[in-house]
Amino acid sequence: MVKKINKHIRKQLAPNQPEKAMLSKGKLIGGIVLLIAGLIMLIAGMGTVAFIGLILSLLGFLGVIVGLFGI
Repeated sequence: MVKKINKHIRKQLAPNQPEKAMLSKGKLIGGIVLLIAGLIMLIAGMGTVAFIGLILSLLGFLGVIVGLFGI
């Protein structure tokens, strides 16, 4: 009887897609890395390097948003 109740409780508390949380965390970390790298390139570089830094910063910002809200 106790095993049956325990099994029922574990099914209710277990996440439906446990891999989804790990994927979101990876996107968040990747987004932060891109954002920081882009900002460094934007501040330190000139011309084309600054433009690439701007693009990386925008992609990093989007990655952070996706990682936080799980879009």
